[in-house]
Amino acid sequence: MKESNLYRSAREASPANWVTAVIVVLSTFYLLWIVNPNGVLFSSTLPTGGDLGAHVWGPAFIRDELLPNFRLTGWTPDWYAGFPAYHFYMIVPMLFIVAINVGFVLPIAIPLVALGIFCIVQLLQRRPTAWMPMSISLLLLMIVVIPVHYGIAIKIVTVAGLVLMPLSGWAMGRLAGLPFPAPALMAAATLAFIFDRSFNIFGGNLMSTMAGEFAYALAVSACLVYIGVLMRGMATGKGRAWAALLLSLIGLCHLLVAFYALVITLLVILLHPTKERIRWIITIGFIAALLSAFWVLPFWWQRDHLNDMAWDKLPRFKSYLWDRSDLAADFLTNSPPLQVVLILAGLGFFLSLMFRRRLGIVLGASLVVLALAFIHLPEGRLYNGRILPMYYLAAYLLAAISVAEFLRIAGLFLQGLAEKVKQLGRILPHAGSVVAVLVLIVFLGLPLRSLPGGSNTGDTYQWMGFETKELNLGRGWVNWNFSGYEGRIGDANGGGWEEHRAFVSTMEEVGEKFGCGRLMWEYNRDLVRYGTPMALMLMPHWTDGCIGSMEGLYFEASTTTPYHFLMQSELSMEPSRAQRGLPYRSFNLREGVSHLQEFGVRYYAASSNRPVSEARRHPFLTEIATSGPWTVFLVEDSPLVEPLVSEPAVWTDVDHSTWLDHSVEVFNDSSQSVVRLLDGSDAWQRIESNELPEIRELEEVEVTEVVVDVDKVSFKVSETGVPVLVKVSYFPNWKVEGATGPWRATPNLMVVLPTEEKVVLTYGRTGIDLFSIFLSLIGLVLLLLLRFRPEIEIEDIKSSRADELLGKWTQRTKNEALSDDSESSI
Repeated sequence: MKESNLYRSAREASPANWVTAVIVVLSTFYLLWIVNPNGVLFSSTLPTGGDLGAHVWGPAFIRDELLPNFRLTGWTPDWYAGFPAYHFYMIVPMLFIVAINVGFVLPIAIPLVALGIFCIVQLLQRRPTAWMPMSISLLLLMIVVIPVHYGIAIKIVTVAGLVLMPLSGWAMGRLAGLPFPAPALMAAATLAFIFDRSFNIFGGNLMSTMAGEFAYALAVSACLVYIGVLMRGMATGKGRAWAALLLSLIGLCHLLVAFYALVITLLVILLHPTKERIRWIITIGFIAALLSAFWVLPFWWQRDHLNDMAWDKLPRFKSYLWDRSDLAADFLTNSPPLQVVLILAGLGFFLSLMFRRRLGIVLGASLVVLALAFIHLPEGRLYNGRILPMYYLAAYLLAAISVAEFLRIAGLFLQGLAEKVKQLGRILPHAGSVVAVLVLIVFLGLPLRSLPGGSNTGDTYQWMGFETKELNLGRGWVNWNFSGYEGRIGDANGGGWEEHRAFVSTMEEVGEKFGCGRLMWEYNRDLVRYGTPMALMLMPHWTDGCIGSMEGLYFEASTTTPYHFLMQSELSMEPSRAQRGLPYRSFNLREGVSHLQEFGVRYYAASSNRPVSEARRHPFLTEIATSGPWTVFLVEDSPLVEPLVSEPAVWTDVDHSTWLDHSVEVFNDSSQSVVRLLDGSDAWQRIESNELPEIRELEEVEVTEVVVDVDKVSFKVSETGVPVLVKVSYFPNWKVEGATGPWRATPNLMVVLPTEEKVVLTYGRTGIDLFSIFLSLIGLVLLLLLRFRPEIEIEDIKSSRADELLGKWTQRTKNEALSDDSESSI
């Protein structure tokens, strides 16, 4: 019987290969165990917890609204009085969720899966060039073709970046040409990063991922593989197509990780700037830019319409970069100890210089670049805290290189000594690697309270004689999040899924009876009893878009965000005031209701005693429903489209980039009787931002037949030539027929000047959108052509003097042994 290539490969695998496989598989399966407590990963619930609970809205909107209209980005009325969905937020991770959720119809999926299994077996047996990425791609395609429950699809993509990270760490080391056991230990080093307990929202680790930063983890996994492909390309000239594809994927998953990938790319070319390597880099950079242009270019082009949340720069440089002694929350701590990691990383950098390990040199240089950026980056849109995850990851990877090099050098040194210790030298790198990884897993698993056979006694966790009171909240967050909205149980004070669902049902009935419209709900910390304080952002998801939420998740993606938080502060007893630097008021129902009318908000829901009591006495609020702690009011005199009663004034010294400060001042001063614009009819008054406009009354006009769709607003006017306020957030993609405009109007709405009886506003593609799509199509063609182009010939760097000396040391003993054998035979 003929022996299969697969069986022969397994039988002939070296001990190093077996140890590597054990470490990578152990690391991956330990991660899978951590992210699936009590089987919640595959329970049919919608995930909740932090931002993750609000992310539930997005993929469903893409699936149901954008993709059927052949769009990846577009307009949604669901949050913030409307905003450009996924224009400023990464689309690719959401598309992964949609792909897994939708799949194919089961009768078609079954033969496709069977075909995929057959192809993978053939690849494993024949092992052609690039057999591994081809096998992984086929496996992922097999997952995609099977329809999966929407909540499970979200959970799978949420943890995918974490679960793939050990494999990506190994691939980086392997592709970079690091000797055993470095690739295996780099896989394990990603565990230290994933279970790092010093940060919970910056991105990449378990706690950040459970807080909603799963796109960051996906980008990190792709980035590790990209760095490996980049290193191999610098040595062999191979892999330009893969590198270009990976670099574009990183940017489309998370721009901040893409910046790190670009830093690494620059450092690599600075290390060995030959003409061939520069040509290799330019090729992949150009194609990656084209591939991602469909999203990145419109993002950059409309950057003035990004909202700046005004995060304060982290000032405690020594703490965050060295000892992590002063962190942002009580449950955060310096674990693993950063000082030890950095000392090992410094040793890894030194050994990389000695042995000419390009990967270690570049990682070490990136540590310095990131530390300097963290210290010197000016306060602005890029929050310096977001630099820290890649700084910590680079340190962990370098520390792994130092441990690997120590085991390798010690093993080779022992092999060069007496015969009695040669065998010890051969097994030291293998046994030492396994022991190091097991020690690391125990160290990380004790505070996770997740080791086989462990037990809790009070607040103490015990396992095989070890005990700890330390606690990594990550696994608890996984259990909370993945048990889902449906798994929340209220207490004596309320909350839970039943109360949440009852409120949603009430709003569905309100929509049927009083019409669809926007809801402003009172914020308070008790909302976490629904799973996350952001739970009510899903009102449009539950009501099929009938009831919109004035608050949404993507704070930076809407320039209406600051006005929402100003209103929230006026209408809530415990407002979040998430955006900094705004002139917040305390509870003020009179001003709050006036602002609700200004934004065309139809409903206000209050849960605290004072807001409910005052709302019942307010002349423009009518109580229409109650549900649990919630009382729902109809906001009177709050149409979505209405004619202006006074002529608007055009600011002459304000543009989109400076709009916020001036418009907020008008918003808070209750001087909105005269709307301010950025542009408008030549007949309208022009003023500077510090001037008060004249009040010029306009002719009365009637607006009728208002129809609002997802990305369209239409209405009729009784007379043309009188400006009309459309209470939909402004964005440049809005175009109008039957009127001139639209122009941006305070606070962040639109004004049009009808020239015909019927006016229609639509959200469409601009010239830059179409041009960006065209560029990405060119990029796809070039990528395919590049795949079949001959590789660039690059002369690899010679081995280091240190490697040569170690080789001579071990060869010397081999020669002596051969000489002894020859003398014995004589």
